[in-house]
Amino acid sequence: MTTTNGQHATDDQATKPAAKKPKSKGAKKTAKPTWTLTETALAYLESLKAAHKSESTINAYAADLDLATEVLGAETPIAAITPADVERFNSSEPVLRTKSGRDKALPTIERSRRVLRLALVFAEQQGAIEAAPIEAKPLGKKDVPLSQREAIGNDDAKLYPAAADDDPAQITYASTGEPVTE
Repeated sequence: MTTTNGQHATDDQATKPAAKKPKSKGAKKTAKPTWTLTETALAYLESLKAAHKSESTINAYAADLDLATEVLGAETPIAAITPADVERFNSSEPVLRTKSGRDKALPTIERSRRVLRLALVFAEQQGAIEAAPIEAKPLGKKDVPLSQREAIGNDDAKLYPAAADDDPAQITYASTGEPVTE
């Protein structure tokens, strides 16, 4: 094999690829999405559509996320949302009251709070934020498995007091009230 300047290349030179530059062993930089609250809401709603949730569920969740963007700001970066902001949303007028000023039903209030929480957890799962800015809920009675619940027995002595020793049990007919004789 001849090179362009007329010299012969050795087998080592012909078969070896050019040496690569060594890669730096520094940490890889991964670009994290910088979602706003509106973008988070839209992405979460799209995930619900992909999961084949009903149209009424998606519409209700969209209305709740609209409340969140109204209270917290539509262009707020989700990385800037703090647990205090979530608490401010949870206790805000649009969450607690209707437009006419009446108190909303408790299940509606709880759904609005839950939807924001779910959207923030979704953003965390998608890598948009390090951790969802929500406080851990204390476990309720329903959240603890039956096998781990504390046994609370009925105090039978209070419910069914024992008869006095000199008072034998007496069985009566329900229809007549007369004692049963053997």
